[in-house]
Amino acid sequence: MFNVVKLLELKEKLREEVRGLLSEREAREAENDPHAKRRPRPCGLTIHTSIGCFFQCRYCYIYDMGFPAKASPYPLSGIQVVYALLSNKYFIPSLHGTYLAIGSVSEPFHPLVKERTIEYVRAFYTYLGNPVQFSTKAYISRDDAARIAGASRGLISPLVSVVTLSKWSELEPYAPRPELRLETIKNLRETGLKPFLFLRPIIPGVTEREYKEVVDKALEYGAVGVVAGGLRVTKGIIKNLKESGVDIREVLKRVDVPVEKMKNGVQYDVYTGDIKSGIQKYALKRGLLFFPSACMANLYTHGMRCWKMGLYGVEVGGMRRPRVDEVTSLFERLGFEASSVTLGAATIVAKGKCVNCDPTYVSEVVLHEFKMCPRLRLSKG
Repeated sequence: MFNVVKLLELKEKLREEVRGLLSEREAREAENDPHAKRRPRPCGLTIHTSIGCFFQCRYCYIYDMGFPAKASPYPLSGIQVVYALLSNKYFIPSLHGTYLAIGSVSEPFHPLVKERTIEYVRAFYTYLGNPVQFSTKAYISRDDAARIAGASRGLISPLVSVVTLSKWSELEPYAPRPELRLETIKNLRETGLKPFLFLRPIIPGVTEREYKEVVDKALEYGAVGVVAGGLRVTKGIIKNLKESGVDIREVLKRVDVPVEKMKNGVQYDVYTGDIKSGIQKYALKRGLLFFPSACMANLYTHGMRCWKMGLYGVEVGGMRRPRVDEVTSLFERLGFEASSVTLGAATIVAKGKCVNCDPTYVSEVVLHEFKMCPRLRLSKG
């Protein structure tokens, strides 16, 4: 069981230690930075080593969110970002704490920002020890791969994106060609890291025709597994895909909302479950790991497991399933009054109400204590 008091004591101790390394101005900048307030997402708490991306992939949603088609190093130093995280009420330090995900709204290894990224990675593993993951389309040289491995003590989880081998110049006009990204996988693997092919987004009409070749190439270059993810579209993305020459009929069939009824800037899910299932079967057939979620690859590369990984062929026999009374007890200590708690194969579903608590923080603690995805259903009143 998490000892919440000791957890908070550890966090406060680390925070005071790191605070002593900063000037008043640096500390204020970190405390007011979005990293000090950001809520964790399913993949973890997102870390920005820059904002914006030069690659301008035609399926990318960040431009609809207002992010620029350029980037520069994030203004905070590595130690400042560590302090910002320790000031974030949702953040749990340590290897068993909050997952950190680099690369959600930027390319972390673009030449203009890669030094900042490596600085952040080194700071995270020096002061925090949390599981860290990055996603990239960049070419990472052997020397840089060795620097990344060294900064992360050989633990960081790399996701290398290769979506298509035949349509990349249309869909990813300013990104390095797939052959260079495959070299990135090779270079990372040769340092002892465990890179995964990041087959995201799945693009209906393209992916189902190519994924076997993409998986085979990734395996040839040293990938240990595949993480496959879905596609979200906006009106702008539909327009971009169409202008790139991609046949979007299959995409349009799989969106619940017709294009003419889509609201500007709103993201809509495209159904890709059947294609993802095919990718899973083929990856496993080829002897690769397969995960539907990036956080599972992050756990795996750091030598840990969660219950959901057991559904995808990873041995979790050494883990002890929690009892309902243990889960209920932790909820109570966190201020969540549960009227019912149901344990699934990999999930915890709880109904109840928060009494002087934050549901996001409750979920984060429960997730990392029991290695099950929590779903809180809040009662009204």
